[in-house]
Amino acid sequence: MFNVDPFPGLPWRRRLLIVVLAIGTAITVVLTLLAPPGGLKRKPPADTARCAAGQTRDCVGGQADVIMAPAPAPAPAQASAPR
Repeated sequence: MFNVDPFPGLPWRRRLLIVVLAIGTAITVVLTLLAPPGGLKRKPPADTARCAAGQTRDCVGGQADVIMAPAPAPAPAQASAPR
């Protein structure tokens, strides 16, 4: 019905450029994730002590409180019955 010419292929130089740019971008992203610019302190400060036996607060490895919404109440049995 329609005579459409196939899309022309890319020249080898253009393909090579795309591959080189893709590899360069991937390397840049990985290196930025592994060693972010400006440095990143991954260790706790030296003045922070590990938790002693029975200690749960103000120490490295302590307990963190989490506030969660209550679970929704189940629907009444009458509402799910067909009429």
